[in-house]
Amino acid sequence: MATTDRKQRAFEARQRLVVETADGLLREHGYLGLNLDLLADEVEYSKATLYKHFSSKEDLILAVAIEHSEHRRRLFQLAANAEGHSREKMFAFGIADRLLSDSLPHAFSLSQLVSTESIWGKCSAERQNAYESSLATCFSLAIAVASEAKNAGDLPCDANPAEIVWGLVSLSKGAHLLVENSNFAEMGNPMNSLFNHYHALLDGIGWTPLSGDFDYDDSEHRLRASLLLD
Repeated sequence: MATTDRKQRAFEARQRLVVETADGLLREHGYLGLNLDLLADEVEYSKATLYKHFSSKEDLILAVAIEHSEHRRRLFQLAANAEGHSREKMFAFGIADRLLSDSLPHAFSLSQLVSTESIWGKCSAERQNAYESSLATCFSLAIAVASEAKNAGDLPCDANPAEIVWGLVSLSKGAHLLVENSNFAEMGNPMNSLFNHYHALLDGIGWTPLSGDFDYDDSEHRLRASLLLD
C-alpha cells in the first residue's frame, strides 16, 4: 500500500508540474505556441510520459482551464462568506473575478478556447465533467447569495436570483470580450467601468442598499483586501 501511495503522489506531482508549466507557456505564447516537444523539454519528461497524464494537447489545455476555474471557485467561496450585507457579497463576486483576471490575464481567453468544439471534443469526459462542475459551483454560490437576499427582503419578492446572476455574468463577459478585441483599445479599458455597470443593474433591480445609500467604494477596498489576504 505504501509503495502504491508513493507512486500515486509522484504521479500527481508530475501532473501538477506539467499543468503549471503548460500554463506558463500558454500565458507567454498562446495556444498555437504550446508545443508538446518544448513542454516535454521544460519538464524534463518524454512526450510519452505526458500522454500518460493527458489524452491530447487539448486535454492538457482543459486541465489548465480547470486550474483557473478552481482558482475562481476558491475566490467565489471566500466572496460568499465575506462580511457584509447581501449586496456586498454579490459585489465581492465581481471583485473576485477582477482579481482572477489581474493574476491570470489569459484565463478568460483560455475559457473561450476550451468551449469551442475543436478543443472540447478532444478532451476526456473526466476533465469535461470536472470543468463543468467547477463552473456550476461558481454559479450556485452566486445564486445562493441572491436567493438569500430575496428571502431577507433586500430584493423585491418578484426578483429572479438566477436571472440576476446571468445579467451580471453577461456584463462581465462582455467587458472581457471588449478587452480581447484590439479594435476597441482606443476607447479605454472597459474593466475600469465594469463595477459601475454592476451597480446600475443592481440599482435597477432594487437590490438594497442602493448605490446612492451606501459607500460601495469603501466596500471594494475592504473586500478586495480580504480576498487578497485569504
